[in-house]
This record gives sequence, structure tokens and C-alpha cells, in this order.
Amino acid sequence: MRNSTVFKTFIFLFITALTGTVYGQNLDEIISKHVKAMGGGDKLSKLQSLKITAEMDVMNMKVPINTTIIQNKGFRSETTVQGMKVVQVINGNTGWSINPMAGEPKATVLPEEAVKSMSAETDLTGLYNYKEKGYTLTLDGEEDLAGAKVYKVSMTLKNGIRRINYLSKDTFYILKIVVQTTINGQDVKSENTQSDFRQVDGITYPFTSEVTTSAMPGATMALKIQSLEVNPKIDPAIFTMPTH
Repeated sequence: MRNSTVFKTFIFLFITALTGTVYGQNLDEIISKHVKAMGGGDKLSKLQSLKITAEMDVMNMKVPINTTIIQNKGFRSETTVQGMKVVQVINGNTGWSINPMAGEPKATVLPEEAVKSMSAETDLTGLYNYKEKGYTLTLDGEEDLAGAKVYKVSMTLKNGIRRINYLSKDTFYILKIVVQTTINGQDVKSENTQSDFRQVDGITYPFTSEVTTSAMPGATMALKIQSLEVNPKIDPAIFTMPTH
């Protein structure tokens, strides 16, 4: 590992690692097929929490990562690197982190830009019910993605964050997500390519992801999910920032 800033950037990007009225009707048809492919509105409407155990391969290091999410409320990720635990949390409109690798052994408030970028991670259902969530979607045409025909769908969240989703014309899964965000005052573009889609309790998830970022040209972070639990009971207290 080159330095703690590199690793911190990768963690951040993973955690973070979504007008064209002419396309309006087709867009709604595409989203409807996507929702069905992901398990259907009935299943997604009942999705309230997730626990994910995964392993990251970054800069030739195998790093375990555990993620816990409560829909629209809280997000917590924990990684252990060289014996040190790194924690990042979103709790409603606030966030905090513990990162001894960056000289932060105690809980530290996350900057506003980080909370803004990461807050979308508390939404477990993505494009489902997007109008009610206040998201704006546009269909920006069709493209070829590594041999797969895809729809390019841009999404602007309520907080202004923009994501470009590439939906397979065959499966209607999201094969890639491109996010433009700001980290430490710099504009950063990250790409998350998703594969190995599996169903857990009737809902579809990508079990493999690869993330690249303009902040680290030539570097790739690979993530593989080892276990995923749908609607586990979670104590909301785990999102509360420690006072000591």
C-alpha cells in the first residue's frame, strides 16, 4: 500500500461505492423491467436492511469489509487493514469515521461533501420508486459496453449528486455505474462495473464489483461478496458517533 490516503480514497469511492421527455415513456418501461429483474416492487418495498460480508482486493492486499445498512437511515462499513480497523458511518444527514491509518484513532465528523456523496448508500432500492424519492432520471440513449447492449440512464439525486447507470438491454441489470463526486476539494470520477448477479430472498444483487477512479489512474479495486443477509435485525445505535 502506497499510503493511507490512497486506501482512504478507495474506501470512500466504494462506499459512495445513481429532460429527455422524448424518451419519457420508454424510460418508464425500462425502469419497470429493471425493477422486475431486481425482484419486483413487492419485494423491494419490503427491503429494510442488509448485512454484507465481502473481501476487497486492492493494491495486492486482501481486505475484509463488513457493511450494515438500514433503509434511508444508516450506513456503516468496517474494514481491517494491517490490524487496524477503519470505520465509516452515515447516520441520517450526518457522518463520522475512525481511521487510524490516517491518524484518526477516535471518531471524527465527516466533512459535508463526504456525507453528501455517501448518503445515497442508505437507499437500498436504487431506481425503484424513483419519482417518489425525488430523483430525476433521463434516458441518454443506447451504447455498447464491453460487447453488451445497454441503456444509458442518468440519475440526479435530491442532493444534486449525479450517477450514470448502464442497464443491460438483455437482463435489465445495472452493469456499470459512473459517479462524479468531490473528494478533498477535487472532482473525481469513479466507475463501478458489476457482475455475478445472484438472488437472495428473491432480490437480485451483484456479487462482484470492480472500481476504478480518476484519483488513482491504472489502479483497480475488486470486491467479492461472501455473504449477504436480507432484512436482519439491526440496532440503530451502531450508527451513533462515539463520544470517546
